[in-house]
Amino acid sequence: MKKYLFFIVSIFLIQNISWALDLMAGDVLLISFNCYECRVIENETDSPFSHSGVIVKNETNELLVGQSLGSVALYPLAQFLKNKTAGSSVAVFRPREFQNLTYLERISLEKKMLDVFNSVFKGAPFDVLYKWNNFDKQGRELLYCSEFIAKFLDHFLGKASIPYPLTYDKNQSYWFQYFHGVIPEGELGNSPASFSRDERFVFIGNL
Repeated sequence: MKKYLFFIVSIFLIQNISWALDLMAGDVLLISFNCYECRVIENETDSPFSHSGVIVKNETNELLVGQSLGSVALYPLAQFLKNKTAGSSVAVFRPREFQNLTYLERISLEKKMLDVFNSVFKGAPFDVLYKWNNFDKQGRELLYCSEFIAKFLDHFLGKASIPYPLTYDKNQSYWFQYFHGVIPEGELGNSPASFSRDERFVFIGNL
């Protein structure tokens, strides 16, 4: 009974927070996940963020989070937030182009985003090698979390994402083991922190 009540209260609080920020389709959520590799990523990128998701609304107007975690899929907001590091906040960044949309423009954008998600990105496998352009033997593009979001939003933004050379020099021993001896130093890509430093996005608050 206590667990049930806790779940109900958690959902209520999350809904109220999301309403207070007026979350909309296209908002990027930057989060600190609670795992060892997440700490390494945060240290490597000089940021408090190790994972990312993007708001997508379904046919019933439910706020969902698109993320690449195992594969690209939509998750309830509460499920996305449950793995965050204790005591941390989830930062929300919005594309500047979406700041002053009318109601009808927002409705149109929500439908287009859901259509593109389902037709182009849904089910795409996670890219454990963190490569910007990486495909499996079936021709499916492999996408890590921030890469998925960048390429997803590129369908709707006037200015496309520009990948930059990634560095792995702060935690070389970890990455040497992770990449089996060949660290892809300098290969193009992005990270969750990229959105917090991208002039195309504006910070609107924390969850």
